[in-house]
Amino acid sequence: MKRTLASLALILFGVSAVKAQLNVYYIDVGQGDATYMELPNGHNVLIDGGPSGEPVYKFLKEKGVTTIDHVVLTHPHSDHYRGLKKVFAAFDVKNFYDSRAENVDAKGDNNLRELADAEPGCKTHYPEAGDNLNWDSRVTVKVLNTCSEPVQLKYNDDVNNCSLVLRFFYNGTGLLFTGDAESVIENAMMRVFKSGLESYALKVGHHGSRYSSTSQFLARVRPKVAIISAGVDNVYGHPHKEALDRLTTAGAKIFYTPGTTQTLVIPAPKKGVAAQVIGPLPYDPERPVQPEIEVLIYTPPVAVPLNVNSVPLEQLMRAAGE
Repeated sequence: MKRTLASLALILFGVSAVKAQLNVYYIDVGQGDATYMELPNGHNVLIDGGPSGEPVYKFLKEKGVTTIDHVVLTHPHSDHYRGLKKVFAAFDVKNFYDSRAENVDAKGDNNLRELADAEPGCKTHYPEAGDNLNWDSRVTVKVLNTCSEPVQLKYNDDVNNCSLVLRFFYNGTGLLFTGDAESVIENAMMRVFKSGLESYALKVGHHGSRYSSTSQFLARVRPKVAIISAGVDNVYGHPHKEALDRLTTAGAKIFYTPGTTQTLVIPAPKKGVAAQVIGPLPYDPERPVQPEIEVLIYTPPVAVPLNVNSVPLEQLMRAAGE
C-alpha cells in the first residue's frame, strides 16, 4: 500500500511539474511576429498575431486553444496586428494590452481595437513603463516601454519605438520581448532599467534589423538565446548581417522561425534543470549556411529610417521619473 501511495505521489508530482513549467512558442508567421506562451498557472498569452490570420489561427487550433487570457499588441504595424483580427473572431479573449500609439497611415489597427472593444467580457489595458502585470504569481512580467499617452505617429520608426516591451522572469530565467523597438529606445531602457534587462532569451528586436540590437544593449541583456522572426526573402532584408554579427559576438545562439515554430521550455524550479530550446540547430557562422537561411542573411542594404521622433523616448523617461 505504501509503495502504491509513493508511486501515485511521484506521478502527481510529475504532472504538477509539467504544469508548473513555462512554455514559449515563437510561431512561424512569415515576415512578422507572433509568440504564444503557456504560464505555470495554466493561463496563456499571445504577443502579436503576424501579418495574416491563418498561421496563428492554425497554430492555436492545433494546440486546442479556445480561450486566450492575455493578448498583447506591441505596436500598430500590420505584420503584428493583422493576425490578431482572426484571433478575436475565432477565440474567446479575456484581456487586451495595447499602447495608445495611433498609426495615422493605417486603418487596420483601429479595426482591431474595435474588435477588442466588441469582444464580450474582454477588458482593454494600457500599461505604463515600470508596471508589473499580475498574470501569474510565480512569474514577474514587467513593462519596460510603451506609449501610454495618446500620440499620433506617421513615420515607421516612431511607431516601432512605441513598442510595448515586456520582460518575463521565472525560475531564474529572463525572457525579453522588444517588439520593433530601435536603438534609441534600447539606450533609454538601459538607462532606466540597467541590470533589470538581463535575460536568457531575447526575442530579437525588429526582426533582426541593423537599427536594433546594438552591442551596448546586448552587453546589458547578455542573451544566451536569440530568436529571430522574419520571412524568407523579405523586402526589408531582415535579418541584417550587422545584427547577426553583433548577436554572435555577444555569445547568443541564434534561432529562426522560417519553416518551424521554435519552442523554449523553462522547467519548474528544480536544482540542475535549465531552460531548453526545442528546435533545429541554431545558426552558426562557422558552418555552411542552409539555403533557407542564406536567403535571409545575404541581402542588399536598406535605407536608413526617415525619422527618429522623440515622443516615445520622452514618454519612457517621464514614466521613469527622469
